[in-house]
Amino acid sequence: MRKLTILLALAVAVACLLPGCGRTESAPEGFSFALTWNAYGVSSYDSATGRLVKTTDATYPEDYVAAYHLTSRELARVWKLIRDLNVESYPDEYDPGAGMSKPPMTLILTVRTAEGEKTIAARGINAGYESPDPKGQKFLDVCRAIEEILTGTKAWKDLPEFERLYR
Repeated sequence: MRKLTILLALAVAVACLLPGCGRTESAPEGFSFALTWNAYGVSSYDSATGRLVKTTDATYPEDYVAAYHLTSRELARVWKLIRDLNVESYPDEYDPGAGMSKPPMTLILTVRTAEGEKTIAARGINAGYESPDPKGQKFLDVCRAIEEILTGTKAWKDLPEFERLYR
C-alpha cells in the first residue's frame, strides 16, 4: 500500500511538470500598465514602452533609465494583481488612508486595456505601504507587488545606486 501511495504521488508530480499543468493565465491582448512609485514618485515603469526609471532625482537622471520588457509570465502576474484589484472601483485621485510621511510617497497606477484606460493616483501618502482601510491596503499591496517585480529585475539591479536616499 505504501508503494502504491508513493507511485501515485510520483505520477502526480510528473504530470504537473508536463506542459499546461499549472499554466499561468496570460494577460489579455492590449493590456499594458504604468506605475510611478517611491518618495516623491521618482521611480517609474511603463510596460507599453519598456521604460524603467530608477530615479528622476539625480545629477544625471538619464543614467538611471533602462529598457526592460516584462516576460510573459511577469506580465501575466501583474495582470492578475490588477484584475483582482478592480481598478474601476477606485477614484482617479485616491487616498488609501495610509496617513503621511516625510518624505511623502506617490503611487500612480495606470491600466490600459482594449476597453480603455484608468489611472489611480495616490499622492503625498505614507511610504509605509500600510492602511487601516481594507480597500486602501489592497491598492497598496498591488502597487508594492508590482514594484517588487520591477525592482527584482536584472535591468533594475544594473542601474546605479540611488544618488539621493530619503529618510
